[in-house]
Amino acid sequence: MYTPETSRHFKKYIDPSGVVSYILTTRIAPVQQSFYFTNSSMSDDGRFFWFMCTYPPSVTKLYAVLDFETDEITLHPETISAGIPEINPANGDITFCNGSGLYRTAANDPEGAVTLSTASKVSHSVIDRFQKSLQGDKPCSGVSATHLTYSADRSEVMIDTQLRVNGTKVGTINVKTGDYTEWTSVEGRIYNHAAINPVDSNLGMVNEDFYTDAITGEYHLIRRLDDGTLCRIILVTRDGKVEMVPPMFKERATHEWWAADGKSLYSVDMTMGLCRYTLADKSWELRVPGKAWHGHCSKDERYYVTDIDLVEQNFRGCESAVRFYNYETKKDIRIITENPRWNAPDKQNPYHMDPHPQFTGGDRYIAHTVTVDGHIDAALTPVGQLIELTKG
Repeated sequence: MYTPETSRHFKKYIDPSGVVSYILTTRIAPVQQSFYFTNSSMSDDGRFFWFMCTYPPSVTKLYAVLDFETDEITLHPETISAGIPEINPANGDITFCNGSGLYRTAANDPEGAVTLSTASKVSHSVIDRFQKSLQGDKPCSGVSATHLTYSADRSEVMIDTQLRVNGTKVGTINVKTGDYTEWTSVEGRIYNHAAINPVDSNLGMVNEDFYTDAITGEYHLIRRLDDGTLCRIILVTRDGKVEMVPPMFKERATHEWWAADGKSLYSVDMTMGLCRYTLADKSWELRVPGKAWHGHCSKDERYYVTDIDLVEQNFRGCESAVRFYNYETKKDIRIITENPRWNAPDKQNPYHMDPHPQFTGGDRYIAHTVTVDGHIDAALTPVGQLIELTKG
């Protein structure tokens, strides 16, 4: 089987730090990116590498897969307009939703998508939005999710579906029956980035986010308590209980994810670093100090990766770096010393092109998005060298 190191589709790139990465240079789309940091880009055995494709000026994404067994790339047009899919770590299949339904498709088989559920199971999307005042339940946007996560036994997928007018439903879809179970719903604010706990299938996490009122156009910030505490991190349970987790640094929190063992969650403080919250004793610790934008950890939580915006005022397309941190030795190294700026600060890039680094491929690689080669590219960095370079 081929690897990023031996595949004809990758170019070797050596950062000034000495770290070696491999950039996907075969272009089937003008913009090619790794997945959002919460969702793995590779199957655990390293055979399948999925990446996002965009064709400017369109901002609509679809997905493609590189099969390292054959060293061939297959475009999957059936995934157009889908949210961030989930890759089955065992076989490389992906599950995705696109508003009309929830689907599963096998790598290299674009015409073989299987319907797991339809919009009618989740919402009244078939009802004209202007009839919403006549309905007991507000119409939703169909089957949608920021990114998909599976329950521990892979029987359910968690979704966050936006109401057409300022609200969210959060629940799970049974992938065998297609039935939807609502866990909680909210009006007058937005929950997104729903993620079911990887071990406890009765627990999930959502994040309250900024939103623009669909009727008035008014921009709304995340709520705060009277003492300034940011109402960002929300735990939800299958029986409808909702609990707000006060951030470690009270007024700041973003870009959350679950630890693989389900015992803790992580949140990023962009000034202080990666913060780890333990469910059992409801305590925080600053796990990885230093400026950060997004973060991720290996399954054993010994190694971490972050991206860093290299400007005073963050914007899409700004200069950025990617950093590896060895928790055991407390040493770090830059994977990418600097991704060059892609656009001016007053022209926000529409492709969500932050590096979004993530451990993937059974923790053997870090997937991330780079601009070092003059394009918006997907890249893979072998982890073994990073551990060696940061050992005690």
